[in-house]
Amino acid sequence: MSFNELVHPKVLAPASGDIVLPPGFGGGPSTGSTKSKKAEPVKKPSETEMDQLKVKKAWEIATSPAKSIPMNLIMSYMTGNSLQMIPIMMTLMLLWNPIRAIFTETGAAFQDLTNDRIANELLLPKVVFILCHLANTGIGVWKLNKMGLVPNSEADWLAWKDAVKVVERLVYSGN
Repeated sequence: MSFNELVHPKVLAPASGDIVLPPGFGGGPSTGSTKSKKAEPVKKPSETEMDQLKVKKAWEIATSPAKSIPMNLIMSYMTGNSLQMIPIMMTLMLLWNPIRAIFTETGAAFQDLTNDRIANELLLPKVVFILCHLANTGIGVWKLNKMGLVPNSEADWLAWKDAVKVVERLVYSGN
């Protein structure tokens, strides 16, 4: 390839002169004149459409706590079962935050969406919202049980029963 070909490339003319414009590009170049069509105003959604959108938004709000369940499970598993500051604080937050959200945020989260026409349709999203938060609380209770802080044997409740002693042993099989 020579320098002349780079500076002055051969441009082939199209075989047919009629090239179909893609959809939406049929008007030609805009000259800024007022001859073009005026944009039609967007129609306001009807009440039933707005109610459907509100129910859809309610379901988005209801399932939003479920998005944190996998991360809470992973974090609970990864922090271990020892009685240290980080696992205990994380477990207490797993218990406290969902319970607080159930009692304080349930009404506030759905308040802007509620009207007389869809009040019954918003009942199920509220229940799902509460169940998702209870699932997060369940993760906290599971973590407390793994840490040994949930009383689940007879000795935890009855004074005359002896506590089960866990035998721990270390086996060294080195040379």
